[in-house]
Amino acid sequence: MTAAALCSTNRSETLDRLERERFDLVVIGGGISGAGVARAASQRGLRVALLEASDFASGTSSRSSKLIHGGLRYLVMGDVALVRKTALERKEIFRMAPHLCERRWMVVPARSYASLLTTRAGVLAYEKLGAFEGEDLHRNWSSADLAREEPAIDCGRYKHACVYREYLTDDAHLVLANLRSAAALGATALNHAAVTAILREGSAASGVLATCGITGRQVRVRGACVINAAGPWVEAIRRLEDPDAKPLLHLSKGVHIVVEASRLPVNQLVICNTRDRRSIFVIRHGDVGYIGTTDTTYASGAAIWPEIGLEDVEYLLEPIAQYFRGEPLGPRDVIAAWAGLRPLIAEPGKAPTEISRRDEVLIGPGGVVTLAGGKLTGYRPMAVDCVRRAAEVCGLRLAPDPKDDPPLPGGDFDGDLAKLE
Repeated sequence: MTAAALCSTNRSETLDRLERERFDLVVIGGGISGAGVARAASQRGLRVALLEASDFASGTSSRSSKLIHGGLRYLVMGDVALVRKTALERKEIFRMAPHLCERRWMVVPARSYASLLTTRAGVLAYEKLGAFEGEDLHRNWSSADLAREEPAIDCGRYKHACVYREYLTDDAHLVLANLRSAAALGATALNHAAVTAILREGSAASGVLATCGITGRQVRVRGACVINAAGPWVEAIRRLEDPDAKPLLHLSKGVHIVVEASRLPVNQLVICNTRDRRSIFVIRHGDVGYIGTTDTTYASGAAIWPEIGLEDVEYLLEPIAQYFRGEPLGPRDVIAAWAGLRPLIAEPGKAPTEISRRDEVLIGPGGVVTLAGGKLTGYRPMAVDCVRRAAEVCGLRLAPDPKDDPPLPGGDFDGDLAKLE
């Protein structure tokens, strides 16, 4: 495998190849969903082209909380199937990409022993669903443990904590690793290549028309099946196939803010509750800590840079003073921020916090396969399901599934990051 597989210096040659060859799948979208689909399809012997309108991972896939986790809170919502899938997947992603998964404790402070027992019951169920074992099993911390491990937490108010294992990741690099893997298997991927039309043979989709954002060149990319994995832009692509396509998504804005670690010196991952009974994360990353995320309806439509308002910042800062010692944080302490849009499957009448993070595969009138919804941690089974559905719809023959999904580029070691230093 070579880095040249995604090298932009071969852009003209890549455009020629996209127009010259006929592919099994043409994937629209270079985030984690599209990258996962490209890799899964290439592993199963399909010829794949992937097109991204902006840069790879430039949208939601680089604006997450940067965690590989099953989503303990979804158990409370009763979404056991989602939690089981993603809790098991966190182990698989660690196995495939240990260089992109840093073990961290998720710390849930508790004011009383009764509160600790309630949290522990939920964690036990979560660990059973995710087949946790060994050093990844949860621990119960006393106030003395908290004072030693997380001295910034107010141990006078929080006498206990339940801590369980999750993983910190680099979401954008996870996307790139999947794209590199797909390219090594023969896939052709190009960024800054916006799809502007769906090509047809009769009434069936037969490819796409794309415009190079660097040169302005237009190319016709032909394929047996078109997959729409455009994240928040899924509906825009659906309208290229069917101008009358009904709305599918509920876009939810997730904001994170960044402060100097000296102002919020956490060591692991800490869960704090907000005034509206949500949970947010406080996460240490080198010399900074970040706080997130919000979960509010975004009615302005898909955007690379959703705006961040003072109300978002104040919402995230408000609970911090209830959990941590020291001078309260204010907006002037925020040194950076980011926001992304979650492409949730709409559930009329529900607020974003109540909507499931499930994924869904839909087939359009021209045979375009749309993949929508889902979570970062669950990208791999989501991609495999999409490829299988596309093969059924378009009559493609898949090679057998790989017996053991091989490591992503860079992941072929035992997971001990310290040994690499």
